[in-house]
Amino acid sequence: MKKSSKSLLMCMLITGICAGNAQGAFAEERISEFNLDQMVVTASRIAESNFEANANVNVVTRKDIEEKHYQTVSEALRAVPGVAIQNYSATGANYSADYLYVNGTSHVLVLVDGQRADTNGSVFSVFQPSEVSNMDNIERIEVLKGSASTLYGSDAVGGVINIITRKPKAGGATTKISGAWGSYGKKTYNVYNEGMAKGGFYWTVNGQTDKMGDYKDGHGNTTYNKIDSKSYGVKLGQKFGDKADINVSYAKYKLDYNRPEMNKSHYTGNIIEGKKDNTKYTVAFDYKFNDKLSNRLTYFSRTADLDDDTKHPATLWQMREKTWGFSEQLTYQDGNHTIIGGYDYYKDAMNKYHDQYTPSMTGTVDNKAFFIQDQMQFGDWGFTPGVRFSKHSEYGNKTTGSGVLSYKFNDLTNMYVSYKEFFRAPYMYELYNPFYGSEKLNPEEGETKEIGLNTRIDDKTTFSAHYFRTDSDNLIGFNNANWKYYNAGAETIKGWDVQLTKAFDDHFSATAAYTHTYIPATSADVNPNRNGYIPKGQYDLTFNYDDTKFNGSLNIKGIVDRPGSKAKEAQVLDTYKSIWTANLALNYKPVKGMNVFFKLNNIFDRMYTDMTSDMRNPGGDGWYSQPGRNFVAGVEYTF
Repeated sequence: MKKSSKSLLMCMLITGICAGNAQGAFAEERISEFNLDQMVVTASRIAESNFEANANVNVVTRKDIEEKHYQTVSEALRAVPGVAIQNYSATGANYSADYLYVNGTSHVLVLVDGQRADTNGSVFSVFQPSEVSNMDNIERIEVLKGSASTLYGSDAVGGVINIITRKPKAGGATTKISGAWGSYGKKTYNVYNEGMAKGGFYWTVNGQTDKMGDYKDGHGNTTYNKIDSKSYGVKLGQKFGDKADINVSYAKYKLDYNRPEMNKSHYTGNIIEGKKDNTKYTVAFDYKFNDKLSNRLTYFSRTADLDDDTKHPATLWQMREKTWGFSEQLTYQDGNHTIIGGYDYYKDAMNKYHDQYTPSMTGTVDNKAFFIQDQMQFGDWGFTPGVRFSKHSEYGNKTTGSGVLSYKFNDLTNMYVSYKEFFRAPYMYELYNPFYGSEKLNPEEGETKEIGLNTRIDDKTTFSAHYFRTDSDNLIGFNNANWKYYNAGAETIKGWDVQLTKAFDDHFSATAAYTHTYIPATSADVNPNRNGYIPKGQYDLTFNYDDTKFNGSLNIKGIVDRPGSKAKEAQVLDTYKSIWTANLALNYKPVKGMNVFFKLNNIFDRMYTDMTSDMRNPGGDGWYSQPGRNFVAGVEYTF
């Protein structure tokens, strides 16, 4: 499809959404589900509406999760405008996958309930959202696009993804059981239970098994694949009225997988086996001193164990990573000021690393930081300055500042501009690996400037637009000539996005979004956008139908202008440079408490790859096809 045709299609869809003028009270209620009225916490670490957050935030709601039946967090994030995910397999569940890109960079901080979930030992598995697969345990997923280092520290360069788990409300206990079956031997069984006793004691318990076998791509070629995972978790908490809340949680994820073997970027036809074993503990304590002052204290610990190529000792790859830390946050609200301040500490440890080039690697780094910001509101004007003082064990003291200026034109429209500084310390793999790393690396530093507009056109239509520019120094790159990480110099990333949502009537709504990203080429020998592997354009179109017993959702995604390496671009078919895919989710509720669902993915059986070192042909250097047309059907019962 040519650019002019794609632009025309987008204009027609947006025009059609704006032209709708159907009425209905339910339509007005549906608008509250969209981006301006949703309550979010990630942008400022306190609860506020998207309209007041003065940031670029998208939310995957509980309703989205239930109706679209996302199998993993990775699948849910694919539906978020502007988020790009690159997988080496159908699900992202193997040794090195789920590369998340927001605002043109993979340096994205992932949180679970506001607590750091990244493990920064290796560049390959900082966080893999496919591992968060029991979606019944998730209340919503907030995606903040743009630097947030003042509030969250290193790694929050492109944005922050906050996975917020469910917390029961008073009213007894609820249990949900479900089963799903589909293409390529897909089998998923799930149980979830939550409840709260009269005295304020509450709990959630969840467990899931998930299996999948070899799959076929859009051309009918078979890719070796095995997924056999088990995940389970429990959260126990106690509420003391409105004064205090304490909870502890435990989560476990175990995976056995198969993947195709690669030798110098070519597939050999052999199968490699591997396994993962990850564990997470958290403790959170919230206390409200009075109507103005509250406190939140959290502790977290996450271990990630990987064994890849377990049948061949000579090429065995092992990692034993751990991240733990705690955070103290005080919030003071009085009149026109909301002051948020606190202390963060986390420590990353590579307890063991071994591969065929590195007999042994260990190391630790830690980061201590104080942060404070003040949200000030004076009439229609708002100003939020912030600063973070960090002490990194390898790079000493660092200070990053931020400022957001906003203006509220009326109750329907506001606008903001922001300036935010960041720094990213190298991962331990980049520093300490004796074969690939370099202890002479400097941290990446820079700033992001952003301008944004949020408006409600009418009771059924919302619109938002954002522009950003990120300038980085000491960018860390990989030298393919000597296989070493090095500081590649400066980089500029520019981008913009627009999003329009329309509720047509009591049943039908639609969202149209476009995201544009541009990263200049580093030399005449490479393409822009990191040698053509990050798409310049991304279209996201979603159509929803909602009735009492039946609802459905159609999502169309377009990844455009991704030609790959300039040296091989002339041999890349146009159908691989721009990929359009469509997914359908349907639900039917025959009786109270029961839901029957059906999902059809890649409806048009497109042949494409998420991540490869060679865009030319399937089976070429590093090609890893995604599944062709496939389905999942299931039933769930809540009582």
